[in-house]
Amino acid sequence: MKVQIISIIVFIALLHYACDTRSYKQIKQSANDNEKQLSQSPINDDVSKPLSANDTAIITHIATVKTSMGNFDIGLYGEDAPETVANFIGLSKLNYYNGVLFHRVAKNFLIQAGDRNTLFQNKKNEWGLGGESFYGGEIEDELYPNKPSYRQGYQKGVVAMANKGPNTNTSQFFICLEDAKKLQRKYTIFGKVINGMNVVENISNVPVESSNRGKNDGIPIKTIRIYSIETKFIKAPRIK
Repeated sequence: MKVQIISIIVFIALLHYACDTRSYKQIKQSANDNEKQLSQSPINDDVSKPLSANDTAIITHIATVKTSMGNFDIGLYGEDAPETVANFIGLSKLNYYNGVLFHRVAKNFLIQAGDRNTLFQNKKNEWGLGGESFYGGEIEDELYPNKPSYRQGYQKGVVAMANKGPNTNTSQFFICLEDAKKLQRKYTIFGKVINGMNVVENISNVPVESSNRGKNDGIPIKTIRIYSIETKFIKAPRIK
């Protein structure tokens, strides 16, 4: 029965994208516009209260990301971003990320993955444009100013959803490096690297193909692949 339910969910997801009425040109322009924002967004200073030592998001799950350059662990914030975390866990359990490449590396800024178009070399011009959610459609942002993760912002190691605009989250995510602090709070934060940050830094430093975002922001020349993402539960989110 569980297999049947999962199959139905995946079928609905594929059907949704097959029936998307937006043209390829519109989707590509939307993705390009969003990546331009990811490169140029200034700091958003709308956080009214200072951070305290106790202002820390609660980790409810741990995701172990196994890659061709080593492994790292992400602590997932199931209280701050429950729908996003459930989406990430669901996709991981379906082996959705297995074989997917890191298709964008921006030195000291971010690394990004989650698009299954990267499984196909003949779709290279579409890398970064794809994505599916576990729910079968785009999911809403979880941007709550009262949550610790939002208030902490895009610190080094933070994991957030990539999108094409408000409420368009699917499967793509990025991991922040030092220079990501400048980002506006437009991208749902759902975790942080808690072990293996050196692997993320090493990925960030690989040579890349030049792009319209600059010579240090593009597709890695060397293929960097996600082998698998394994998740485990450690703490139940509090019911409010």
